[in-house]
Amino acid sequence: MILSHKIRIYPNNKQKSHIEKSFGVSRFTYNWILEKFNQHQATNTPFYLYELKKEFNAIKKVSFPFVCEVSKYASQEAFIDFKDALHAYYNKTKRHVTLKYKSKKDPHQNYYVGGDLIRVFQKEGIDKDYLKLPKMNALKLSEKIRFNGHIVGVRIIREHNIYYVVVNINTEHHMSSISKPNFSVGIDLGIKHHITLSNGLQIDYPNLSSLINRINFMQRILSRKNHPRTKDDKTPCSNNYIKQKAKLINLYRRLDNVKRDYEKKVTSILVNHYSDICIEDLSVEHMKHNRFVAKNLQFMSFNKIRTNLEYKCSEYGSNLHIANRLFASSKICSNCGVAKTKLKPSTRIYKCHNCGLSIDRDLNAAINLKNYIGRVTSDIMPLDLDSFIADCKKSNVNVFRIEEGR
Repeated sequence: MILSHKIRIYPNNKQKSHIEKSFGVSRFTYNWILEKFNQHQATNTPFYLYELKKEFNAIKKVSFPFVCEVSKYASQEAFIDFKDALHAYYNKTKRHVTLKYKSKKDPHQNYYVGGDLIRVFQKEGIDKDYLKLPKMNALKLSEKIRFNGHIVGVRIIREHNIYYVVVNINTEHHMSSISKPNFSVGIDLGIKHHITLSNGLQIDYPNLSSLINRINFMQRILSRKNHPRTKDDKTPCSNNYIKQKAKLINLYRRLDNVKRDYEKKVTSILVNHYSDICIEDLSVEHMKHNRFVAKNLQFMSFNKIRTNLEYKCSEYGSNLHIANRLFASSKICSNCGVAKTKLKPSTRIYKCHNCGLSIDRDLNAAINLKNYIGRVTSDIMPLDLDSFIADCKKSNVNVFRIEEGR
């Protein structure tokens, strides 16, 4: 299994210059390939990427000597990136895919280095990992690499003015061999309470209102600084505008980090405690048509919870079950199985007219998702429930029992 570890780095000025030069070579090569591709499209001639790669390697020392000043992977990986972009463009694996030139002004830049040119070592008396890349002094990593194994490659990334290294490791680290209780759980995702579990627990999304209000305040300050108001406006950006924009970028980065931290922690806790997990196949794009909840749906990132569960379940040896999109988990009574024809979103307490069951709407949906699995598993004990709550509180995840309220 190939695992990735993203680590922040603090390069000095000389290292920054070399990294930025590598970004430029990777960007130049990609744009050169795209230019050749557009020429073939205009003349309706066949396009062979392998032949184009041989042509580039033959002329680069004479026509583009600056390419040889950095690692060979900076230019060679651009062909693989273009191949992936071409595949996504023709197969429409992503929405609104277009082939466009890479810009120097893009705040997100990256380049790849193969594992055969990489060395990780420690200096004597210093408890830090150092990463040696070709044609550059060793970079000190801000934290140790968590996984043991063979390094397949690394990707150097710049997000605005922050530099990271993503280390890809082919490792035998696999958590599926660790024994875990044979418990199953149904997960209902919502807006009022982000996660409702079939065991009677609810997990709330982190309270980010103060950070969002701060971002809105800083955004209003930014709009009053001198900067171009329209596309054709030639007004230069003032120094105060540039400084204010940097502050705003840091706030957005902090918001993104808090959200990502919560998503990683809560999904790790779930796969550590349950062998079978069931979630719904939600159509978030369709749900966004309701303008009253569209902003909250965008903020909650339901799809990221599913994505994290998918790869963590394969790593930890749990089974992830996806309920059919047409499965009416909220309308079906979890006690007798009778389904209602209509159920308003404002109805928070589910009342069954057949058996008289009165239960929280989200809890009822979570129990139905657990029953959807169709497997007989062990009943969860209070001690196991307390262990789950303790892990959540240890990770600063806001969890509570439904009967207790907030």
